[in-house]
Amino acid sequence: MQTAIEVAIASFGAVVAIVLVFAAVLGLRSSIETRRRRKARAKADAEAWTRLLGNQLAIAPGRVADAEAAGALERARKLHSNADEILKTAKKTKQYLRIRTYALAGLHNLNVVRQRLGKAPGPQGPMPFNDAAYTGLDRAGDRSDIQKDTSAGLYFY
Repeated sequence: MQTAIEVAIASFGAVVAIVLVFAAVLGLRSSIETRRRRKARAKADAEAWTRLLGNQLAIAPGRVADAEAAGALERARKLHSNADEILKTAKKTKQYLRIRTYALAGLHNLNVVRQRLGKAPGPQGPMPFNDAAYTGLDRAGDRSDIQKDTSAGLYFY
């Protein structure tokens, strides 16, 4: 009888250990897949915003007479070149998020140029660097980083 109880306890322990190992492996695979998807989403986002900034710069005036507009246009060009350079070598999600931020800041600067020239604003994107709740993670379904008031933007030097 004693041996049967010991065997039952050992068997139960082995089953629990197998279930725990299986759960840990599944959890690890899920975590790796989530990180991979987050990185792919951040990369696609960064590429799209950088491409949009490049397209907007292509149709922007070459020179402007207004000093503030000229400065904003130069900042937009510099932010685009920085985003392009980092995009060529980026490998991590944080780098892609930084690229996205550069592109969004460039778009904001282009809107400053348009405003100073008396034209309608161009494409506007979320401004995560103005949102106190921004954590750096792009959560699906949570778009609290979209700026509601376009006048709340910052100048980026």
